[in-house]
Amino acid sequence: MVNEPSRLSREDLEAMRQEFGADEWYAHGRPLRLDDDLYQVRQIEWAGFTLNDWAKARGVPLTYARALCRFLRQN
Repeated sequence: MVNEPSRLSREDLEAMRQEFGADEWYAHGRPLRLDDDLYQVRQIEWAGFTLNDWAKARGVPLTYARALCRFLRQN
C-alpha cells in the first residue's frame, strides 16, 4: 500500500497563514486572504516565476508556497 500524505484543507492553510503572521499581509490597503495566495500561486508559473521567487517576494516560507500548490493539485 502506498502511503499518501493526508489531504490539506482550507483550514490547514488558514492555520499556516496565522502561524506566519498573515494578519500583516496587505496589498492595496486591504488584507490579503487565502484566496489571494491561491490565485497568485496559480499565476506564477505562467508569469515565469518559481515558487521560491514568489515565497521570497511575499516574505513567506517556501513550505507555505508548496502547501498551496499541493492544495491546488489535490482539488
